Amino acid sequence: MQLKPGEKAVCSRCDTLLAIGPRFGPDAPLCFAVTGLILAVPAALLPFVGAEKLGDERFSLLLTGVGALWDGGMRALSVLVLLCGEVLPIALLVILTALHAPARFGRPWAGAQILSRVAEVLGNWAIPEVQVLAVLVAVVKLGSLVDLTIGPGFWCYCGMALALLLAQHGFAFASPDPAESSAVAAASRTP
Repeated sequence: MQLKPGEKAVCSRCDTLLAIGPRFGPDAPLCFAVTGLILAVPAALLPFVGAEKLGDERFSLLLTGVGALWDGGMRALSVLVLLCGEVLPIALLVILTALHAPARFGRPWAGAQILSRVAEVLGNWAIPEVQVLAVLVAVVKLGSLVDLTIGPGFWCYCGMALALLLAQHGFAFASPDPAESSAVAAASRTP
């Protein structure tokens, strides 16, 4: 049983909030996930940040920082930034799309429970919002030394990060415990 928009499921024993119905409707997570996937393409291809000093202008792309970390000898950090900032968010968007699209078109499939668990794990590691904050901090810190411009790739990346957060927020992870699932269903029937 799905919760209606704004409806809350509360544990009947301890009054703990278990779930909230999606605010934007049942199709919102799919729309946000597809939007995030679309925005990921220009985020990777368009200029991310530009710097100019004394007539010398340089633009960086999304993966330029990963390459600079790798070349600087910080290989473990570069792999972590690549995974948490680029690869895992896109993988999570693909998984959320794969979970919501079949249900939207009335064709649920058997692999949904496994993908739901994978999405739950990836949700802890896909953190593009941290990279957005890191770029903003760098712009503030370096803004007095060089002329910085934020490119369209950065804004597309911000949109992708926001779409990912909204898609995750509207996604109801499946409960592994059948007793807990029945408790959620019973709690959702109470006002």
